[in-house]
Amino acid sequence: MGQQDVRVVFAVDDHYATAATVVARSIRAGLRDRTRRVVFHVIDSGLNEDNVRMLSTSLGPAGDVHIHRVADRLEMAVPRKHWTAATLHRLHIGEIVPAGVRRVIYLDVDTIVLDDISELYDTDLAGRPIGAVINEVAPARLLTLGETRASLSQTGAKAPGYFNAGVLLIDMDQWRAEDVTARATAIYRRYGKDIPTLDQDILNHLFAERWTPVPAKWNKFIEHPEHGRFGQGRMDYLTRREGIIHYIGGDKPWSDTFPDNPLRRIYRDFAAVPA
Repeated sequence: MGQQDVRVVFAVDDHYATAATVVARSIRAGLRDRTRRVVFHVIDSGLNEDNVRMLSTSLGPAGDVHIHRVADRLEMAVPRKHWTAATLHRLHIGEIVPAGVRRVIYLDVDTIVLDDISELYDTDLAGRPIGAVINEVAPARLLTLGETRASLSQTGAKAPGYFNAGVLLIDMDQWRAEDVTARATAIYRRYGKDIPTLDQDILNHLFAERWTPVPAKWNKFIEHPEHGRFGQGRMDYLTRREGIIHYIGGDKPWSDTFPDNPLRRIYRDFAAVPA
């Protein structure tokens, strides 16, 4: 694909503003070709002015920064676990990414990049709209939209299965051509109170059987249905200097509830790096 800019999208509110700066540092640290430019597109999910300034300044050394406000952004229909409305705002990507940009990586900001993210950015999508990693927690989920409500089954997804939306490689030409933002936001506005995993369920519904699996290293969950939480049973795999660690779950590595283990120490190392 050549050495074009690596475009990265975050959706950030005040709760996760500092976390966005940490993942941005990890992205920059992993680049092998330091001449390749990183461009950050930050969806403002409810940032105060101090955090807008902080992000503009702190992300700057890691790459160019564009902060985007969405006029009619989605809000939570009902509370869901530890999530804030920022999780929904990846659905607005079609409204904020400039027309000339052909692909982006969307990242949740509870991640750390341990590798050269341009390798993911340059992945061949084989003509499909997105690339992602299978959702290890529930790989066979299936969302069904009815006349009056939505329902989620834990079985029924066809190959390649149900993906995790925390790391997405997106072909923006196809996203725009399919009007994904308008379709996805319409689904949420109609069925949001019924959809347990929110935007992730919606994107799996829209891209069912039409997504390309990327190597699993690009979305390594710290929670696993067999091994448990906080990397139990597979710490060597999670901390290997490749791919992306995804700190899924309500306990984040910057919080007191997260154990002092190698996963937390990796996060602290990147958090301690001067901007």
